[in-house]
Amino acid sequence: MPESTKSESTMSETYRHFTRLFPYPHERIAVGAPATDAMARYDELAQLGHTERFVPFFLNLNDTVLESMVIAVSLEHDIIDDVETLTPEQVSAYTRAVLQRYRTARGGASAEEYGSAVIAQQLRRVADDGEETHEDNPDDFNLNKLVDEFMSSDFLPDEEPEDDAPTLSALLCYELLDEEEKGEMLLLQIPTDDSADIPAYLPFGGWNDCPDAETQLAFTHYWREKYGAIPAALDGADCLEFLVERPVTDPIEAKNLAVEQFAFCSDLPFQVFEDIEQLTEFIHQSRQWYFWWD
Repeated sequence: MPESTKSESTMSETYRHFTRLFPYPHERIAVGAPATDAMARYDELAQLGHTERFVPFFLNLNDTVLESMVIAVSLEHDIIDDVETLTPEQVSAYTRAVLQRYRTARGGASAEEYGSAVIAQQLRRVADDGEETHEDNPDDFNLNKLVDEFMSSDFLPDEEPEDDAPTLSALLCYELLDEEEKGEMLLLQIPTDDSADIPAYLPFGGWNDCPDAETQLAFTHYWREKYGAIPAALDGADCLEFLVERPVTDPIEAKNLAVEQFAFCSDLPFQVFEDIEQLTEFIHQSRQWYFWWD
């Protein structure tokens, strides 16, 4: 079951720094606690958050994810990335700045209009990166051809709807960890009434092929409007999971969504899954999505 308190002597330095910089109400999940119990508590807080204006979110905190967050906030303010000198006020200013840039860039467009435009931009970026990687033989990587062939193929997913309530992979993994391997699994109460804004409240991304916070906001707002999909867990510094209120049931739409997820996480169809067809099978009628960046 969740732990709301822990003695000072057992608090890690990472936890101390995080809770100072991100003073969000939270509960600590005990190592070995059943994942289903943690999900039940998440559901309770999700209902409570509707009236108290917060969104629950799981964070498996470790040194790497804290360092990544400190770097993101420091870059925003053009200061040294020192966890000791960074302040909660600078973190709050980061959140406001990221949200403002997203809103300014989106302008009067709907979440779906702006999200679609960003998806197209991300696909062009992936294509450009692929051409650079295969510059000696560009025919080895042709993203437009890959997507066109996939969308025009006879392949359709045939997964059956999920009967059981979704349980996040981060929690299932955490349940199996021992004390030496664990991070700090926190169930945060993010102080916003819009779950799609979570990337601005928890700096994440902007490195390698992982989108920066503003790009993530374009996807999260688009997917929330279209599928009721919301960010629900950050497992360390490289895994992000969503819960989905309205899963994709149409096979053709599932193929389109697979391409959108490829734009968001280009490692997904070839490093997490065997190919884009397997990714499509996974997300078709699924109430949770999983992303991992190298």
